[in-house]
Amino acid sequence: MRIALFVLCWLAAAAGVAAAQTPNITGITITNTGTYTGDSVSAPARSGQQSPTGTIGTDTNWHFVSDSHDVLGKVGTQFGMEFKINGTPPGEGVTLYLAITFPPPGIRNPNTGTVMTTTKIAFPNMKIGSRCVVGYGFDNDWEIVPGLWTLQVWYQDQMLAGQNFTVGKVE
Repeated sequence: MRIALFVLCWLAAAAGVAAAQTPNITGITITNTGTYTGDSVSAPARSGQQSPTGTIGTDTNWHFVSDSHDVLGKVGTQFGMEFKINGTPPGEGVTLYLAITFPPPGIRNPNTGTVMTTTKIAFPNMKIGSRCVVGYGFDNDWEIVPGLWTLQVWYQDQMLAGQNFTVGKVE
């Protein structure tokens, strides 16, 4: 099964940073938004990681295929944002959050009956100075809700970036 939500950071900063230094996140630099492909590995969601399918995953070797914010609603489609975390000290791990607002009426998991209209997922140990990607991938037909999807990246109580995507259902 492919992943429902995914994230991965590539360490772009030097290791060996003093652990006692408090992280200072100054923002993120968006490098790509749109649809992409990648090698996915999925695992059950942990505490603080709620997703409609109950899984969270990691993508490696991602490649952006389109910078369009119009997303084809079909199983296998992945979309999101690639960015670099700005701040100090380089290489320090921080927890970022991916907040997603789903279009009405939300996503209903037919296996549990649960309906989600929003979610906020914690991704610990994302590295300052690293290149990261966060987004959503359709594993099941029932996840595909046409309309406006909003993805936001947060650090503590500060929104660092947001992007809207319009998902269209394939008939």
